[in-house]
Amino acid sequence: MKLKMYLALLAMGMLSLQGCNDDDDDLPNSKVPEAVRNAFDSSFSNTANLSWETKTVSQGQYYKAEFNNKSDNGYKTEAWYTADGSWYMTETEMPYSDIPQAIKTSFESSEYASWKRDNEVERIERAGTEKEIIYIIEVESAQDIDMDLHYSADGILIKAVNDDGDGNNESLLPDAPSSTVTAVTEFIQKNYPNARIIEIEQEKGMIEVDIVHENQSKEVLFNISYEWISTSWDVYVLPIKVTEAINASQYSGYVVDDAEYVETPTGNYYWIELEQGEKEVKVKINENGEFI
Repeated sequence: MKLKMYLALLAMGMLSLQGCNDDDDDLPNSKVPEAVRNAFDSSFSNTANLSWETKTVSQGQYYKAEFNNKSDNGYKTEAWYTADGSWYMTETEMPYSDIPQAIKTSFESSEYASWKRDNEVERIERAGTEKEIIYIIEVESAQDIDMDLHYSADGILIKAVNDDGDGNNESLLPDAPSSTVTAVTEFIQKNYPNARIIEIEQEKGMIEVDIVHENQSKEVLFNISYEWISTSWDVYVLPIKVTEAINASQYSGYVVDDAEYVETPTGNYYWIELEQGEKEVKVKINENGEFI
């Protein structure tokens, strides 16, 4: 009886262990598809400490190489490929001191300059439309709020993202279908000439495109039918009509904590967060100074 119980418990333990297996599998070099190895070797010929693993992200399987890139100061690097040898993304971990000066200047004059900064910065290079290199600086506030700051190489803050603590950048893998890329790029090229597309992301039935236009980071939203919903960006100086409207309203005495300008098919407006002590309120005011 005891033996049967022991064997049953053992079997349950084995099943439990199998159920906890991660999707990641370490691979010997011989198990990596030849197309992947050839693509890797053609891009990274001087490496050390190379290891491979498979990763499943959004139902797609990738082969990820982890290594020190001796051609790039020995930085710890990860390169992502699909089985046919197509390269998707390279992540490079580098010291803050080695990032472009434009980014350091921008960060050190920003609202995040007083936050605790991680000394390591992630440099992200991606395939497809998202060919812009971005740099991610991790910061933490005195209130233990963690943020990832995404910068373009010329020092423009693209966005600040709450750090979910998973320690990876898998969500940055390019995943937009070609039809999406074509639809959104045609719209952006027509309406925001010479804009640089930084990232295309699809989630929750929306397509979000981060661009740099006229030296300003902007977010362009589409629905899944590729219909334009809005374009928004941060503003730091409000028009006189807007400030006069606030001062003449019930929110006189409030201060502006944050403001965005929003373009939509039905009209444009300012989306403003106001504060007074512990009170917070968000208001919409159009360009004529009228509350919406």
